[in-house]
Amino acid sequence: MSLVALEGLTMRYPGGVTALDGLTLTIEPGIVGLVGANGAGKSTLIKILLGLLDPTSGSARVFDLDVTKQGMAIRQLVGYMPEHDCLPPDISASDFVNHMARMSGLPRGSARERSAEVLRHVGLFEERYRPMGGYSTGMKQRVKLAQALVHDPRLLLLDEPTNGLDPAGRDDMLDLIERTGNDFGIAIIMACLLYTSP
Repeated sequence: MSLVALEGLTMRYPGGVTALDGLTLTIEPGIVGLVGANGAGKSTLIKILLGLLDPTSGSARVFDLDVTKQGMAIRQLVGYMPEHDCLPPDISASDFVNHMARMSGLPRGSARERSAEVLRHVGLFEERYRPMGGYSTGMKQRVKLAQALVHDPRLLLLDEPTNGLDPAGRDDMLDLIERTGNDFGIAIIMACLLYTSP
């Protein structure tokens, strides 16, 4: 069974914008990058794989589950790191990641323990009790990765995880993502902006 199977996947938005046009692709487990310019359809594909957007035509399956009919089952197996900043500034990373763990169904004690583990993994253990409003962009990206990992998913979908980071920060984040795939034995699909020389 492949990780993701797409057949003729097409997504057209109102107004005539085509984000995906007849995409047929099979993705096997591992760490896979979706590389392209802004507007290339990377985020659209991730939202379709999560069952959050219905494609115009074609089909998509994740773990052999149909994205249009089994979105809830897919989301239980997948961790999602959104592109945009979505973190409440007045609570700590520990409280936020713990809350996300509880929302995923982990019992109180397990959620607290797992939150501490993933915050240590992403390098925020010492900073975990500070309000996130005071975090740097790199720290916020690490919190978003931690909340995607906290319920021990089989697949991570990362939407522009290096967004807003300087070159050194991008390298650190990509190293962390590679370590995450290797340490947790988890499949990763990440959308990355195509950087070009000036």
